[in-house]
Amino acid sequence: MGKRQTGVIVPRWLVMLLQIVWGTVWGISGAVAQEGNAGPERSQPKPEVLFAVGEWPPMITENVPGFGIHTERVTEAFVAMGYRVRYIFLPWRRAYELTARGEYAATFSWIWTPERSAEIIYPDHPVARAYQKGFYKKSRFPDGLEIDRIADLDPLGLRPVGVASYWYEVEFRRHGIEADIVTSSEAAWRFLDAGRADIFFEEEQVGWQDMKRILGEEAVANYTTTQPVQSDDMFILFSRNHPMGPALRDAFDRFLDTPNGQSMCRRWGVCKKSGENQSVPN
Repeated sequence: MGKRQTGVIVPRWLVMLLQIVWGTVWGISGAVAQEGNAGPERSQPKPEVLFAVGEWPPMITENVPGFGIHTERVTEAFVAMGYRVRYIFLPWRRAYELTARGEYAATFSWIWTPERSAEIIYPDHPVARAYQKGFYKKSRFPDGLEIDRIADLDPLGLRPVGVASYWYEVEFRRHGIEADIVTSSEAAWRFLDAGRADIFFEEEQVGWQDMKRILGEEAVANYTTTQPVQSDDMFILFSRNHPMGPALRDAFDRFLDTPNGQSMCRRWGVCKKSGENQSVPN
C-alpha cells in the first residue's frame, strides 16, 4: 500500500485563486519598491558652494538671520540656480587669499582692482553698489562740508582718520593728504568722536551701523555725511584655482541674464552689465 497523505485537501479552484491574488499583491509591492528606489536617483543632492567671507555688518555678518544684506542676495541667487550655500567667516585678508589659492570657490563683496583681476575671476554682474561718504560731527562744521572727492580735503585743511589697507590710503598719498591711520573701524570711530580727526570715510550704510554699535544710538544725531566721494560696484570673486570657480562664474552670469535673475538684480538696484572697472571716483 502506498503511504497515506495527510493534511488538508485544498480544492484546485481555491489554489488558482490564491495564486492570482498573491501575484497581484506581489506586483503591486514591486512597483511601490521601484518607485521608492527611483526617488533618490531622480533627486540627487544639490552641489554645495563654500564662500569665504568676513564681518562687514550690516552687509555680511554672522550675527543676524540670513547673514546680512549682501549674503541674502548671494543665497537667493545661488539657491535659484540649484545650489546649496555655506559661508565660512574668516578675517577679510585670509578670506581673499584662501579663495585666490583655491581652498574656497568664491568670496564677496569686493570692488574691482587691477591687482585682484589678475589673481581672481570677476563676473559681469555685481551684487551691490557701495557709496563712500565722509562722516563728520555737525558741531565741528555747523555750516556743513562741501566735499565730493578726496582731493577736496587739502584746500579745506581737513585731517582724516582711516583704517589700514582701505581704498582711501592710496588716495591720501596721491593727493599729499596727511591722515591718521588706525587698525580698525572701531578705533577710527573713537578717534573721530574724541575730536582727534575731522572726517572718516566709510560705506554709508556700514558707517551708520558701525557708529550706532560703537558710539551708541544717541551718537547718530551728532553726525552727518558728505556727498559720495566714490561709488563702486561690488562683486562676488570666483577662484581661478578652485575646480568649481570658473564654471560658477559662468553660471552666475548666465542666471543674472535670465528674467528671474533680472528681477532679482532690479530689486538689488544694480541691474546692469558691468565693465571691468566699475569704480567711479568723483
